[in-house]
Amino acid sequence: MGYDMYIENTPEGEAAPDGDTSYFRLNIWGMSRYREIMHQLGMVAVDYQQPNFPELPDGIDWEDVSAVRYPEGQQPVKPEAVTFAKTIDEHLAWHPDPPFGIALHKFGSNDGWLVTPQEIAAALEAYRTHSGDEVKVIVGAEGLDYWLKWIAYLERAQHRGGFRVH
Repeated sequence: MGYDMYIENTPEGEAAPDGDTSYFRLNIWGMSRYREIMHQLGMVAVDYQQPNFPELPDGIDWEDVSAVRYPEGQQPVKPEAVTFAKTIDEHLAWHPDPPFGIALHKFGSNDGWLVTPQEIAAALEAYRTHSGDEVKVIVGAEGLDYWLKWIAYLERAQHRGGFRVH
């Protein structure tokens, strides 16, 4: 099990100008490590009250919601399911306002959280307050190359609508 992250407005598999794709992967250990690094660098928001996940309304089930999200060959779409799918999307994009980093809970499960451009901008702003030497000490020399790919990924995602964590 791991975390797959996809930039929002890039067709799957499309190469970015530097040859990387819109995809970034971390295994469970890697995500735990990156959560800690980002926390140490002030890139994540930690002190906030996260809203509860929306309750499934009467009259629809998760198959109805799936029919909205994945319409190929599914049952007819119920209007209530469309409304609820929008509610879920709003919940998955929620962050403290104004954002003061990426909401940490978005790196705690692969539920399709949307890390917004505003969160990414705040995280990158915090990151840039640290010297390269500070970052190297926190990340560790052996992990620095992949970390820098993460920062490049965040910079791309910021200008493409954010990214989803699956």
